[in-house]
Amino acid sequence: MFLDANGHPKEVTPENLHEYPYNLHGVMLLTSADYEVYIPPRWHGTVYSTEELLDTYRRRFQPDCTLLTFHALEPYEPELICCERVVIEITVLPAGQTLHSGTDIVVFLVKIYDANTLITKELGTELNFFPTTHHYHVRIMAEGINTLYIDEQAYGGESACYQQQCVHNLLKKLQPLGVKGLTGKALPEHLNGMCRKTDAGAARK
Repeated sequence: MFLDANGHPKEVTPENLHEYPYNLHGVMLLTSADYEVYIPPRWHGTVYSTEELLDTYRRRFQPDCTLLTFHALEPYEPELICCERVVIEITVLPAGQTLHSGTDIVVFLVKIYDANTLITKELGTELNFFPTTHHYHVRIMAEGINTLYIDEQAYGGESACYQQQCVHNLLKKLQPLGVKGLTGKALPEHLNGMCRKTDAGAARK
């Protein structure tokens, strides 16, 4: 998926391309090397992931390297990158293996000022993303996750039940303030009910 000008994720497909005013120079996050990602016509920018996933993706799909730059992130180590309107801290986190192929997948932590966002595409065998001995991630967990992004396809298609259970387990584990879909479609209402309530929200109740 892409990060927009404000550092927020957006899954881009041929169907919703007209809804996304992407910049010709931009940021793409690669969570898996199993599938060839859709790249809008004439888009050129930087693809971020682990070195292993980037190498596997390039060997498998042979993308046009004259248009794309590939940048390997060290797992668990935050790095500053520039979106169009904001500088963000981004960290790639290993997320185990996929259910259907057993290949490695990752998720991304994006920190924008004081807001912590966890971006997932597919959830696999590992939901304990944050190492308890790493001072940066101990601080992140103390601050809490503001928004968890998930793929709406978890509620339809193959392995949907498994993905739904992973989403529920992750919400219980992280207790984010909110959950959103990558394409902006509405998610089942009960997912928001599993999120952490703010003091103001608790007071209203």
